[in-house]
Amino acid sequence: ASQPTGNVTVTPASRDTGAATVNPASLTFTRENWNTGQEVKVTGVDDALDNPDDRRTVTISHAATGGGYDNLDEDLRPGVSVTVTNDEAALLVSESTLSLAEGGSGTYTVQL
Repeated sequence: ASQPTGNVTVTPASRDTGAATVNPASLTFTRENWNTGQEVKVTGVDDALDNPDDRRTVTISHAATGGGYDNLDEDLRPGVSVTVTNDEAALLVSESTLSLAEGGSGTYTVQL
């Protein structure tokens, strides 16, 4: 990533809001905070559906506008694959892979 020329708005979006939703609706990166990560909370929707294999997978996509980040190729704005389980006991891990720049860092979370 590189410092933007102005504010960049990143919009995360669930491709299936019946399975998972995202919050906040947008993130703003400025010339001052461009290299500090911002969190997106993904919430599995509690529904009455009996999902195949007791799980449902949805992709969270990202769009970016402003600051020289308009029209990024899809491989430069990757999506996040989310699996929503059907109320079964499981460990939920936020990331199955991390992609890092040299000297960079990343995080993931584990929850029950």
